[in-house]
Amino acid sequence: MDKFAPLFVDIGLPEAVLLRDAPGPTAAATPAMHPNDADAVWYRGHEAGMTLSQGGTITAWTPENGLGIAARPAKPNEGHARPAPGGGIVYIREVNGGFVVDAAVVEAEKFCCALRLRSPEGQARTLITLNPAGGDNYLFLSEKDGVLEWRDDAGSVEVSLPAPGPDMWVLAGYDHGKLSLTATKTGARFPAPQISPEASTSLNAALNGPNDLFIGCRSHRKGILKTLGSSVIHDVLFWLDNAGTTADDLDRITGACRFVEVQGNAS
Repeated sequence: MDKFAPLFVDIGLPEAVLLRDAPGPTAAATPAMHPNDADAVWYRGHEAGMTLSQGGTITAWTPENGLGIAARPAKPNEGHARPAPGGGIVYIREVNGGFVVDAAVVEAEKFCCALRLRSPEGQARTLITLNPAGGDNYLFLSEKDGVLEWRDDAGSVEVSLPAPGPDMWVLAGYDHGKLSLTATKTGARFPAPQISPEASTSLNAALNGPNDLFIGCRSHRKGILKTLGSSVIHDVLFWLDNAGTTADDLDRITGACRFVEVQGNAS
């Protein structure tokens, strides 16, 4: 057999191209953790957590173990929301199937929200909105043309990034007027979030009071139909007093996401 001389290169190579006598080091897997144990409110995408009408539409969405405020249909959602066959809630383009959690955040300083969704067209449009009860500005997360955007309606602060879909997790955070955003495919770890360089003092002032959390729409007004997109929102995890930007926070959030991926749709 011919013998080959070794090739020496003075550059770093990816682990995947190296042949070793023993396996190379691997990153430790993040242990799965029930979202409630990770201090999250979990709107779990299974029918056991939903109240259905005789016609099969969702009239209430109760968080797991009753820890948190039940979501109710937003006013324009007049029997439009139905459970998806594989778990979660089906959203149809230009049809309001949104929900609202009344006074989900009071005097918002820090919070974050992780959503597990399927968006095959890259047009989920409005995913979540934090809308103050007495203000003229609000904060919303949306996907349009395969780009995720987390911003306020007044345009004072925003972050955006390409959606990794179709099956993905999106994590949006808020910290005293600063926004953060990261996303990953289902089953993967979140990369470090993008964080807005400046804080919006006007948004911080607008959220200084009771704020309703809308899922799948922006408010109780019928609004512009183009803000309503097509997707399946499987699960919504919500953390108070946690912006989801530190390494420790991301570890806990990742552990909650791993648990949800296995247990989220189970009845």
